[in-house]
Amino acid sequence: MEMKSDILTQKKYKTFNDTFKLCAFSLAFAFLYPNRNTALKRCITITLIVTFCGGQLFWFITYTFKCLYTLDLYNFARNMTLAVVLILFFIKTYYAIYATQKFATLLDKISEDLLEANNLGERQQKLYDEHITIAKFGEISWLLVPVLMSALFPIYAGTLMSIESIQTDDYQRRMVHDMELLYVEDIQSETPFFQCMFAYNCVQCVVLVPNYCAFDGSFCIATTHIQLKLKLMVLKVHDAFKYSKTKYELRMKMNEAIRDHQEALDFYVQSQNVFGPWLFAVFMLTSFMISFNLYQIYLLQRIDPKYTSFGLVGVLHIYLPCQYASSLTKVSEEIPNDLYLVDWEAWADPKVTKQLIFMITKAQKEMILTGMGIVVFNMELFKSIMQTSYSFFTLITA
Repeated sequence: MEMKSDILTQKKYKTFNDTFKLCAFSLAFAFLYPNRNTALKRCITITLIVTFCGGQLFWFITYTFKCLYTLDLYNFARNMTLAVVLILFFIKTYYAIYATQKFATLLDKISEDLLEANNLGERQQKLYDEHITIAKFGEISWLLVPVLMSALFPIYAGTLMSIESIQTDDYQRRMVHDMELLYVEDIQSETPFFQCMFAYNCVQCVVLVPNYCAFDGSFCIATTHIQLKLKLMVLKVHDAFKYSKTKYELRMKMNEAIRDHQEALDFYVQSQNVFGPWLFAVFMLTSFMISFNLYQIYLLQRIDPKYTSFGLVGVLHIYLPCQYASSLTKVSEEIPNDLYLVDWEAWADPKVTKQLIFMITKAQKEMILTGMGIVVFNMELFKSIMQTSYSFFTLITA
């Protein structure tokens, strides 16, 4: 009997951590989960991890400058492609820790709304189910893409060496990312230094992956949650006009709807404040990564599977934020018309009509997400970046 009672009282909707487990785990694993009490500890831990990877960073930077100095354009472009990933990693990591307070407020609000959904009706819960599915698609996308891309580097090198070792004893040893290591060029392919470096590089791949799964995935979740809050507000207004029995009841429900609308607007502003700097960094760096990948293909005159895949991931890295931001803008544009279509004529209540006009007026301002107010994220931006990347590629190959 007790077990049956526990099943009946089990909640359908749970907190952010329980609903979006992959994103929450990635945030925790990457030391980005916005725990207000551990911000300093997380910053120190991340810095220690970066320090541990300092040897590879030193070799990477010195080799990049050497390629530029010697006009080794292919290897310079190859390094710059990875440099974009590293710069985004540093920006995202330390910014997420800096924005712990704002980020935590955002996730707390999502958890609060999810728990309140257990007390809502069937139609409202259906909206929750639809939008949680959309948010989880973004969450899973940002899990699979970085994992597959990061794993491709050691798997590609390891597979080629395994095949060649079967065919001959004198096979070429390939690093996770091939480059000359300053001061140890003579021994970098020798045993046991090579094996240690290969394992060392694999550790760095593991360090990078959760960072991209976590913060990027939370952006998809937050933008989808704004859309959910807007649609729930519209549904509440429709129900208020359709099912209210007295003017007093209608006015009370409209007051609730206005509060819900203001909450949605506040959550939108909070999301913009949290993700704006990250969006700007993505915009600035992604087009360079795509262009350098195109340039590598041009220099090789063939498609390198490893770096071509990396270029496609760069395209996806700008596409997903643009897609989710564009979807939010589209939903916000539909809200004024959806509010106007309620049965307001049937009541002829001047006070309620004024409230509705007020809501329609506030809803007419589009919800756009920008990179620090400089660049608007939508599908037009995605097209523009693709065109700019190709123009840059044309310029550097001229």
